[in-house]
Amino acid sequence: MTLGEQLKKLRNAKAMSQPDLANLAGIEQSYLSKLENDKSMPSNEIFRKLLTAFELSLPEFIAAFDSSYAENQLKQIPDIEYWLKQQQQSKILNQRRYLYICSALIVFAITLFFAGENNRLFSNTQFQYYSQGVVLTGEPKDIFNDWETLIPQPDVDNKLFYKKKMEMAQRKDKKHVVSVKYLGQSYVVNLTKGLRVYSLIGNKHIYNPANAWLQIGGVFFFVMGIMGFILERRLYKTASL
Repeated sequence: MTLGEQLKKLRNAKAMSQPDLANLAGIEQSYLSKLENDKSMPSNEIFRKLLTAFELSLPEFIAAFDSSYAENQLKQIPDIEYWLKQQQQSKILNQRRYLYICSALIVFAITLFFAGENNRLFSNTQFQYYSQGVVLTGEPKDIFNDWETLIPQPDVDNKLFYKKKMEMAQRKDKKHVVSVKYLGQSYVVNLTKGLRVYSLIGNKHIYNPANAWLQIGGVFFFVMGIMGFILERRLYKTASL
């Protein structure tokens, strides 16, 4: 569609004659006739008057034309030239943002896959800790192993020894704790009546599905990023035609 055809179409849609539109826009009818027959291109001032007469915004008016005609013909009108430049700048900015997002997806994907592959976020090792019982307030933390050192010397009849031995045997309350996080060779849990000392007794390798999901997520986002670059090339090429 040409500029003249669009002007004639808009005038007919408003049920106006050429004299009516010419009078409303404040231009000569003969000049309007030239415009509708594509024998002349309106000045910027006349173009604005026509838009006002049609009660249209500039983007609404340009929407009827293909990009090639707008770039080659309508660009002669300053307002349209400025608008087209703005659209081009906006298009370039959006394209850059699109590429940044695709790049970020790929970086995120590699990081995610690496984290899953190397167990950075979720450990595949299970640590086993053991506590013999509750250490009462004021007692040494290793009381269950070194209680004999608390027996006064000499204990000729071993009465205190056997009494303490029986006491410690009764106080034993074994607890095992399994953790995927390394808590050190030992750690302490404070209780109301004392504390528990948990010592590391071993570890084993386990399967943690979270790491597999991280790798799957990494592959997914990597493919999304690559597909984004491929689609961007096609979209940009199509938009430039």
